Amino acid sequence: MRSRPGLISDLAQVANGAASALGSVREEIENIVSARTERALNARGLVTREEFDALRTRHEALAARLAAMEADMAAAPAAAMKKAAKKAPARSAAKSAPESAGKAAGKTRSKR
Repeated sequence: MRSRPGLISDLAQVANGAASALGSVREEIENIVSARTERALNARGLVTREEFDALRTRHEALAARLAAMEADMAAAPAAAMKKAAKKAPARSAAKSAPESAGKAAGKTRSKR
């Protein structure tokens, strides 16, 4: 039995055609499964990995910003207390000076 010279090449072409057809079917099945999976996850309120990473990055940035603001607020009262402590002796000395001068002159303030 003699084989035709192109029989093997014909069989190879048929096999390649079948493989490409099966590859296309495989891709289509993957797309359908992916779409249905995504739809099911969205129905349950789950997010994708990209959305999760984006929200996590935003959360970390906001947390760092909040920590900086809290540190500024914690430092502000301490600085204000230092300024008030420096001004307090000057104020009390200024208030007591007119009262002592008035008492020395025999004048007292009446409280109403």
